[in-house]
Amino acid sequence: MTMSRRKFLALSATAAALPALPTLAGCGAPDHSAGIGYWSAFANQQQRDYFQRARVDAFPGPGRVELTVKPNASIDQLTQTALAAGTGPDLVQTDGPAQVAAYAAAGYLHSLEDYARAYHWDRLLAPWALAASRINGELVALPADYETMIMLYNPATLHAHGWPVPRDRATFEAVCTEAKARGMIPVAAGNADWRASSEWWVTMALNHHAGPDAVYQALLGRLPWTDPVFVDAITTLSGYYQAGWWGGGVEDYFTNSFPQMYAALADGRAAFMITGSWASTEIAPYFGEAAGNSATWDWAPLFPLRAGVPDIVWDLGIGRTLSINANTDKPDETAAYLNFLESDPRRQADGVAEVGMQPAPIELTAADFPPGADAGQVRLYTELSNAATIGYTTWTFFPQQTDTQLYTNFDKVFTAQLSPADYLAGLDETFRRELRLGAVPTAPAPNGAAS
Repeated sequence: MTMSRRKFLALSATAAALPALPTLAGCGAPDHSAGIGYWSAFANQQQRDYFQRARVDAFPGPGRVELTVKPNASIDQLTQTALAAGTGPDLVQTDGPAQVAAYAAAGYLHSLEDYARAYHWDRLLAPWALAASRINGELVALPADYETMIMLYNPATLHAHGWPVPRDRATFEAVCTEAKARGMIPVAAGNADWRASSEWWVTMALNHHAGPDAVYQALLGRLPWTDPVFVDAITTLSGYYQAGWWGGGVEDYFTNSFPQMYAALADGRAAFMITGSWASTEIAPYFGEAAGNSATWDWAPLFPLRAGVPDIVWDLGIGRTLSINANTDKPDETAAYLNFLESDPRRQADGVAEVGMQPAPIELTAADFPPGADAGQVRLYTELSNAATIGYTTWTFFPQQTDTQLYTNFDKVFTAQLSPADYLAGLDETFRRELRLGAVPTAPAPNGAAS
């Protein structure tokens, strides 16, 4: 995507509080008759300039693209207002499946089924990506980028203390226990910069303790979130907090910033950092020549926290989707541009290496990356693009009100003001209400197939 998931969510947090979408108003075409209209927002000028050069000016046609840059904090509201008026960009950007479902229900989005067949998107995109992009069985969006949860570490720190890279719960807990005893921060964590960061670790607990099969059944409404398998998962995570493993304890967690966390990992004060794949594009300034030290970083996939959970589960998140405006007067040209944005592995890999853009969910190989690309990023995105078993990030597959409640109330679990059972009871009540309203995004099966 054009910015890290953390930054995008922080800047567009108001999207979760938008009122119910009105019915489709007006029938006029989008006001981009001279070209394919596309609205987007960017994390910085570097990404904006890169996107203009590599993904707008480089489009060979048919037609040409008119990129309009909108403010990060208001692009969602501006897009929704325009769509409701029957106008807006030809290519519609959203921040995830929950918003896609709302737009589709309001009649704002053009079907992509014919274009999917014409451009063979079933051969290009991961099966889970297409499954998650269908509303009531119809393809109405494509994921423009995706992300996962990973564990970052400094190899020199682990080597100095004789610690292995954890591949199971027992090893992870043993290292965290010893790190805490030595006065270190077992897991660099905090929410001073972004309060909702707690949902990253709830995502970890649900998928790697309860397991992706249980989460999938709950997302379909077949298993309540109050089931003991989820209570055990949240209880385990809460125990890690209470032990002072996350951020050094309650007294520090709420004031820890992301620069502090990256620095602690670089200088050996922290053993691990459990975060999203976007961090691989943010962490470089704290390591090596850029930071005036000899530190290096590496990553590992998350590990099972309970017997029976697969060894490797890739918690998948969709950071941004692209659809065609139902009112466009140039659907074929817009579909051609959408295919241009999605279809070239080298273009996707170049965006990662050059400006830290998250790639579309297509298969990437090491050969797709430009010379000099960061080796950790290359390994991450080549392994991720071949994910066999998927998990579910809460910000992608949970409906909006449930997700907001999930991270808002988890702080109370962390500070022992709310029990895991009561936390999940409240979550389940909100989820059931949104499920009845049809607001739950489509969840592909853990093996990537359609539900």
